[in-house]
Formats: sequence, C-alpha cells, structure tokens
Amino acid sequence: MNTTLTRAAQEEMPLIRYFFVCFFNDLAQYDPNIIINKHGLPIWSLASGGENIQTVGECADFNWWIRGACEHWIIRVDGVPAGSILILADKNHLPDGVDFELLDFYITPKYRRQGVGKAAARLAFDLHHGDWQVFELAPNTPALKFWRAVISEYTNNNFQDLDDGAQQRFRN
Repeated sequence: MNTTLTRAAQEEMPLIRYFFVCFFNDLAQYDPNIIINKHGLPIWSLASGGENIQTVGECADFNWWIRGACEHWIIRVDGVPAGSILILADKNHLPDGVDFELLDFYITPKYRRQGVGKAAARLAFDLHHGDWQVFELAPNTPALKFWRAVISEYTNNNFQDLDDGAQQRFRN
C-alpha cells in the first residue's frame, strides 16, 4: 500500500467536508457534547439550531468553526481517498509556543489498522518543521494509544505528554 498526502484543491473540498462529518460522527462516541440529531447527523449540542441540520453539507457548515483556517489534506492509498488531515497553522488560533496543530485526523474504516494512519501522520508532520501539538479526547483510548506510539516513534521519544496524556507537544 502506498500512502500519500495531497493538498485538497477547491473542487475536492466536498470530500474534505464529507470526511470531516465522518470524523465528527466517530468522535461523538467519546464526546457527550456531540449528539446525533433526528436526521442522523452529528452536531455540537451546545450550539443552537443543530436539530434542523439535514444534510452532510449543512452538518459540515454547522460544525466547521476554525476549520476554514486550516490546511486541508487528503490521505490516499494507492491513489484512492482514504481519509483527511486538517492542520492548523494560523497563529491567531494557536497558543504561544505552538506553530502547528494537527486538528483533525480521519482514516476511513477500510484502511484502519494497516499502517495507513501511521504513514499519513509521519507525512503530515514532515510537511512543516516547528513546534507541534496534537490533542485527543481523554475517553478516546484508541486515539491516546495511537498518538503516543506514533509521536514517540517519530520523535525518538522526545516529546511532552500533557493534560494527563491527552495532548502531545514536540518539535521536529
């Protein structure tokens, strides 16, 4: 399997937004503030109006927040879209001392547990050199385990594990 990253062109943004809704749906099992509305779509429960969201496009718009300020990358396996990565590099949205945040990371179920995520993460980190942060939700133990292992290997165990292990920071 050949894993690559390609920057999403404007005409590929519907794919990025679709993968985002899939990611948000997966995240709902770990975040009680993400609920599934009556139309089967994941919405941020603390924002009003989500109960009326009916389409994937509306769902992406409703939950998009700062994602418009991100770099949007498509993960491909042998040329086929297999997921997405959103990287935040906008200093207006990052804490002091952080240059990049891996904001969203989604691998479609078909390509999970085959090394695609690990390869894609390494490719993403290699895109930019500087101070990175990665967050996971504390109840998301598969993500906690994945990111600690990937970042530990990527940095040769030279990273900070913060927030009781739910945040990693490193410099590459």
